Amino acid sequence: MKYYYVFCIGNMTVWGGVLDSCPGLLCCVINSKGKLLHATNGYKAVASRLFGHKCEEGRNYPPMITELDMGIHEALTAAYLGDTNAIEISEAGKIWELTASPLKIDGQGIAGVVLRIASENQGKSPAVVTPVIQSNPEILNAVPFRAGIVNTEGVFLAVNKFLASCVRADLVGRNILELVSPEVNSDLTHILMKRSGSAECTMPDILAGENFYPFDIAPYRDEELSEIPPDTEIDTQRRVILHASPLEWNGSQAVMLTFEDVTDFMRNHDQLRRLLTVDTSVGVLNRRGTEHMIRRRLNDAIEGREHLSLIVIRVDNFRIIHDARGYMSAERIIRGFVRMMQRLIRERKGSVIGRWSDDEFMILAGCTGAAAVVMANEIRGKSKDVVISAGAADIADGGYMSVSEFVDAAYSALNEAVEAGGNATVLARNS
Repeated sequence: MKYYYVFCIGNMTVWGGVLDSCPGLLCCVINSKGKLLHATNGYKAVASRLFGHKCEEGRNYPPMITELDMGIHEALTAAYLGDTNAIEISEAGKIWELTASPLKIDGQGIAGVVLRIASENQGKSPAVVTPVIQSNPEILNAVPFRAGIVNTEGVFLAVNKFLASCVRADLVGRNILELVSPEVNSDLTHILMKRSGSAECTMPDILAGENFYPFDIAPYRDEELSEIPPDTEIDTQRRVILHASPLEWNGSQAVMLTFEDVTDFMRNHDQLRRLLTVDTSVGVLNRRGTEHMIRRRLNDAIEGREHLSLIVIRVDNFRIIHDARGYMSAERIIRGFVRMMQRLIRERKGSVIGRWSDDEFMILAGCTGAAAVVMANEIRGKSKDVVISAGAADIADGGYMSVSEFVDAAYSALNEAVEAGGNATVLARNS
């Protein structure tokens, strides 16, 4: 294993003079706290182009902005634990290699890391070996993010201060499989046996403490958009990606786990999706979200997994209300109408409301067409400030194979109701 040595004169290191005196050397030095001590001019130029790094001495390095920064951090972790590791970076057909090597002071152990960039024609990289670590938990504190050592069965042998500060109880002696969401257990067990890989899971024992962002977290939702999350909600069920890498701990095979919290990324993803698919005025799916839901539910129904009917509702007097009372009053009345529909369909499993236009709404209902007509008539009967007409179509009656066919059938029934004088419900005829 190759080590680098620090030369000190009093309190002053001579990194600049030593490293800059080697022409063509592309490297930087990072101390055990993750601070950049020095970077050669060549390293700064290449790192700026490849990574977008400014290489500011005295600042944390890398800055953890891009996905590549995480890869560099993983290489740094191995180096902090005594290993030499490398990652490859592609640039317009050219391969660069970034090698992280432990920085060792005689008699004082590992004090930091040297990062070196080399192109593919500058020789082969050093062989990557499994780091051998003695049972000294303090060395883990040199790793600049949440990390722990477990045996191949998942029992924690040691944790660093960053991980310990954001959990409810002492992890040492506990099994990681007890702390994660059950659905990931088989995958995580496989990863522990291989001593390599990644798994995403929920960890209720992880707190949004000093090592996590402390603001409110809205819950992440899957593709089922039938429920719209509230604007803010405290979430202690943190979503975490576990990264596993092999090492030896006190002479035995072990695994280093690093914990990447992705809750906030998912929160932002959820908020973006909400902006794209939700009518924020009334809090139900917008046209885009409704189309997505119809397409997904229609595919399920075609495969024979559920009943499905589509109800199109038109507020016949919306324009009258809008012209007489103004936009804000009209929207307030519509919000009340939507809340009434939500209360009514709450007990009907599989029913979802979407806003198709200013005065038109759609309800996807997991029921027959006859039951959908009953639902629409119940909505008409409970509407106080609005007068509505409705059309319904049943997938089983029409054999509709596309969203446009399904929507057109419900619209045809709605038009019949309107042409008959309104304030009525019509079921689409069998094709």
